[in-house]
Amino acid sequence: MANEEQAHTTRHAFVQTVNGLAGRAEVLGLHGCAAARFLAGLLTPTGPALLVVVADLDQARQLTAELAFFSARPEKIRLFPHWEMAPFEPLVPHSEIEATRLATLYGVLQGEVEAVVTTPAALQQRVIPRQALHTLCEELILEEEYDRHQLQQRLHDLGYRSVPLVEDRGTYSFRGDILDLFPPTLEQPVRIDFFGDYIERMRVYDALTQRSGDQQLDRLTLLPSREMVLTGSYLDQFSQQLKQRCDALELPRTKREAILEEVREGLLSPGRSFLLPLNYGQLDSLFDYLATDTVVTVDAPAVEQTLDQFSRSIEQGVAHMVAGEEPYVEPHQLYLAPQELEQQLRVKRQIHLADLHIYDLDHDKSVLRVESCGNGEFLQQAEPQRIRHLAERLTAWADQQWSILLVCRRSGQAQRLNDLLKPYELDPQPLTTLPWNEQRGTLHWVCADISRGFQLPDEKLVVVTEEEVFGQRVKRRRRNELRAKAALSSLAELKERDYVVHADHGIGLYLGLEQLSSSGMSGDFLKLEYAGGDMLYLPVERIEKVQKYAAGDLQSVRLDKMGGTAWAKTCQKARAAVEEMARELLTIYARREMAEAFTFSPPDDVFRSFEAAFPYEETADQMAAIQDVLEDMQSGRPMDRLICGDVGYGKTEVAIRAAFKAALDSKQVAVVVPTTILARQHYATFLERFHGYPVHVEMISRFRSAADQKRVLKELAEGQVDVVIGTHRLLQRDVHFKDLGMVVIDEEQRFGVSHKERLKKMRAQVAMLTLSATPIPRTLNMGMIGMRDLSIIDTPPVDRLAIRTYVTRFDDDLIRNAILRELQRGGQVYFVHNRVQSIGAMAEFLATLVPEAKIAVGHGQMAEKELEKVMLGFIEGETNVLVASTIIENGLDIPRANTIIVNRADCFGLSQLYQLRGRVGRSKNRGYAYLLIPGEATLTKDARARLQVLQDLTELGAGFRVASHDLELRGAGDLLGGRQAGQIAAIGFEMYTELLEETIQELKGMESEGRIDPEIRLGLHAFLPDNYVVDPNQRLVFYKKMAAAEDDATLYDIVDELQDRYGEIPQPGLVLLEMMKLRVELKRLRIDLAEFDGRRLVFGFHPTTTVSPDALLALIQEDPQRYSLSPDFRIAVRLNERGSDIELIEEAKKQLQAFCGP
Repeated sequence: MANEEQAHTTRHAFVQTVNGLAGRAEVLGLHGCAAARFLAGLLTPTGPALLVVVADLDQARQLTAELAFFSARPEKIRLFPHWEMAPFEPLVPHSEIEATRLATLYGVLQGEVEAVVTTPAALQQRVIPRQALHTLCEELILEEEYDRHQLQQRLHDLGYRSVPLVEDRGTYSFRGDILDLFPPTLEQPVRIDFFGDYIERMRVYDALTQRSGDQQLDRLTLLPSREMVLTGSYLDQFSQQLKQRCDALELPRTKREAILEEVREGLLSPGRSFLLPLNYGQLDSLFDYLATDTVVTVDAPAVEQTLDQFSRSIEQGVAHMVAGEEPYVEPHQLYLAPQELEQQLRVKRQIHLADLHIYDLDHDKSVLRVESCGNGEFLQQAEPQRIRHLAERLTAWADQQWSILLVCRRSGQAQRLNDLLKPYELDPQPLTTLPWNEQRGTLHWVCADISRGFQLPDEKLVVVTEEEVFGQRVKRRRRNELRAKAALSSLAELKERDYVVHADHGIGLYLGLEQLSSSGMSGDFLKLEYAGGDMLYLPVERIEKVQKYAAGDLQSVRLDKMGGTAWAKTCQKARAAVEEMARELLTIYARREMAEAFTFSPPDDVFRSFEAAFPYEETADQMAAIQDVLEDMQSGRPMDRLICGDVGYGKTEVAIRAAFKAALDSKQVAVVVPTTILARQHYATFLERFHGYPVHVEMISRFRSAADQKRVLKELAEGQVDVVIGTHRLLQRDVHFKDLGMVVIDEEQRFGVSHKERLKKMRAQVAMLTLSATPIPRTLNMGMIGMRDLSIIDTPPVDRLAIRTYVTRFDDDLIRNAILRELQRGGQVYFVHNRVQSIGAMAEFLATLVPEAKIAVGHGQMAEKELEKVMLGFIEGETNVLVASTIIENGLDIPRANTIIVNRADCFGLSQLYQLRGRVGRSKNRGYAYLLIPGEATLTKDARARLQVLQDLTELGAGFRVASHDLELRGAGDLLGGRQAGQIAAIGFEMYTELLEETIQELKGMESEGRIDPEIRLGLHAFLPDNYVVDPNQRLVFYKKMAAAEDDATLYDIVDELQDRYGEIPQPGLVLLEMMKLRVELKRLRIDLAEFDGRRLVFGFHPTTTVSPDALLALIQEDPQRYSLSPDFRIAVRLNERGSDIELIEEAKKQLQAFCGP
């Protein structure tokens, strides 16, 4: 009987019907994640896997997460994504996507998968043959033997790259008995310890800290690092088939040779992935892997539409390749024809999940109708009433014995929801085991990656997610907390011919790390060049004397002369400038400490509900900053807090919560910003966040009419405006408040002197909250503690949502498609062109290429008001493509702009690319970054090396190892005022911050003893051999860590790290560590020299030494044959015999103990 309908279907009935089905079933009425709950009932640990097809990748990701939540075996639910590129588009597939695809194919091959969720594009594209994948996989098992040379060759064959330091997927590093490798299918890299060829242990370690954790593995499956394997017989096959294909297409031999040269160097240029069939001869399809008898289609009309679009884009891709005279394969070699795909989908059981029932007389099919609904009712309520409505519904469901589950993404949000429900006598319990047992009459909460719930009246089940109560949240990828905090030592990035600052000799040129031997000793030395070609060889134990020179303009740097007086004068001048600044800071601090202020009330339920509506997950730093501000407001003394963090790190939300708290306590808030653009941005943000709450927000700027401004000023004076946002116009004399309680200042360093003076006067009277996008280094933070309360938000937004980064040649069609794709989803595009001379021509070219776009041009040489107008037009959406120089690098936060195209990306530094890429991906939409490189047929060797680096950038965050000095430097001069900027340039940033810290301590009356840098000349063989730690930069980092150690515990920690990462420490390294322990003791006793002259140990004492002269005199009187004192206060100790290096160090330590007395 056609279209027989079964109403009120429960999950049990659905599973029974499908299991007895031969043909088609249509399921109607499933809302939210109810579909996943029903489908989870079909999963079995044995038997063929379920294939689920949805229209697009975002849907596929969502459904995979939901299915995993309801499944008893979540690890067996797999996503199979497509390459996220149009067919034959000149891009490289993202390594993360290729890793997911390979892991899913391998899981299916091994029978470890119960469901595969995919898209039409992924189904249509053919894949690596099963036989090839089976042959290419390598399994490493604990306590088995593997020939290490063969294993290294195997890794090379699988496409892994050998690197000094393993941080990115698809790389490995052999160091003695240790192999580090990062398989693309794992979240973290793995460290394998060998004993000969025998695997002793396998540990997972942190890519950032390079330290291993507790997690150990029994076996490790190595899959190819990419879908194309261009080594060994596969490379031969590729070369042969490429030749045949190029000949058939009548392409010049030079084209073929250029591709082969790239491939032999391990490079896969943009667009070459589409030559995949040439790599293996004949490809398989996903159906060859997956012998399924059940296919589920979600929203069949949308799936068919996507299929049609994809088939059309295959034809367009081929036409593009033909026009560009590029090699390509026949479409049928890489893609299934639509008819083939339809044939494959006609399996025993076909289930269509549909929104709309369409009568279909041609087929006998079962129609199952589920009575369910979504949870849209909550967001329809005004925000303050939302929690009350939720509580009423939860109470009603509980009274009717429903099973209720509340889903939050993070435990912090769950805790917040629990607190909001407490006044209604609701106490959700945590769900401790998954899957959910759906017990009647229970109210639970759980943390899961689910954004939509459902109500099933027939089964008395309800799932409510935090998004359905508080609005859509922007997902952030979880990030390692340490990764968020990490600021690499600037020495980790030190390259030969970089400028360095030596504390005694000034600015020099670093020429590398050299191992020198002389008079019976050997060690590593930093080779530094000074003016006039003078050379300084600095022993590594004194590396603390040196810092990388970082002060902006490196073009005008002049080397200092060793032994000259210029450097001493420079330092003196800098010290005077620092002292002046420190005094000013301390005066403000003293005045503030004595004042009293309004005490704000603690947060109440209205405030907590406002907090919960924030659409992002707060980072730990952000939560700490918010807590700091709330505590300041309740302290009873004037708040003066500085919140530091880069653009987009979440400073504005801290200010919004403070302003909301002040408004709840009937106090007015002024938000002062340096530009009208920022005023406009803040106004929009504040309005959006305060929507539905009784807080009146206004803005004063020159973009508002005189009548409007007059009205706002009147309402402000009468107390009708709670929050006013504006430029320095708010600081003028005619602006009066009825009851001002707080001033928020954004980017204070960008205001003029007179405005700063006005703000200074306000400081002692009202709560002040200053936001700064200049990242302040930790050293400066330490120096300023206690003078101005400081909260640092240094968790970057790089993982807000993975930004797809593509490296590609300049290609008209690609640029047009990238821009149109963004415009079609209602977004905006940045096009970065960093040559002001030709920026106009580039804008004209883009206007011709994409006539649909509304293009604006902005660069730093435009008049301020003109640039402001351009930017405002872009923010307001009047234009949708902004062709700009790197002015967009900092300061702009436009959530609609989610595609950035960087022309000539090979000319930018990595840190600049990091900044530029950070402009997109700030909203719930995925960001795309296209890095364009020149289109020459053959790249130079240098350009090729750069291309390799840029390809590393396609891994999220990889390659952007932005050393801390890059971030510290941006705007450092502004932070400290104009005069200080000159001093920073003179002595370098790190040294400047140290000076400031010392000066503040002195002015506060704390004794500053100055740093002791002991010189050790014991004639030792003390260094880390270059065959132990191969990478010179890593050796530098370890030397710096050792030299900076203040106690033995730190040194023991370094020993652990060295053994963990590099294996057993060789003898010269052990001697070095013992010498560093001696150095710690010398620093503690303030002894600045330890020397061995062949017969005697000689110690020189600093004037502030803690060693008592009486103790030394007692030793000399007790044994005058052994101890003697020289006129320059040096004590010599005669030794009978020298002994080994370590014995000599032990003897020196023993003498230090003797100096301290019994």
